[in-house]
Amino acid sequence: MSVEILTHNRDRFMYVDGYLWMWDTVQERGLQMDLATKSFGDVLVAGYGLGIVQEFLLKNNKVKSINTVEKSGDVIEKMKELGQIHGNVTISDFYDLSEDKKYDCIIGDIWPDISSKFLGEYVKFKEKSEKLLKPGGTILAWGSDYFEYLLK
Repeated sequence: MSVEILTHNRDRFMYVDGYLWMWDTVQERGLQMDLATKSFGDVLVAGYGLGIVQEFLLKNNKVKSINTVEKSGDVIEKMKELGQIHGNVTISDFYDLSEDKKYDCIIGDIWPDISSKFLGEYVKFKEKSEKLLKPGGTILAWGSDYFEYLLK
């Protein structure tokens, strides 16, 4: 797997095998900050990306722990080259996680785009997340409002 991070002005862009996978722009930081602000307790993040949401989660006093599951060790190695890794990271597929440990919040951003063709991936993520949630827990996911609308 090839992971490349390009910078333009103050924005960063992560390419995985030539595909634009993540970006760090002012708009994206705002969206990630919103997710982090809604988070509480023990948080599981599916996918590390550029570590933006993890950075904001560390600043949230309501968050007790941050665990990220990242499928690609290459992504983590590239991020280590650029600086600090935020929170605990496990290299594993989200769908292979044991359901013994439960979380208050699960944050997901593991599908390529917010498009109806990725609804099945969102549903799969949501079903796995529900098995990992503590009672009263919440799922926060990129595009979830749109995907939930499609499900209705």
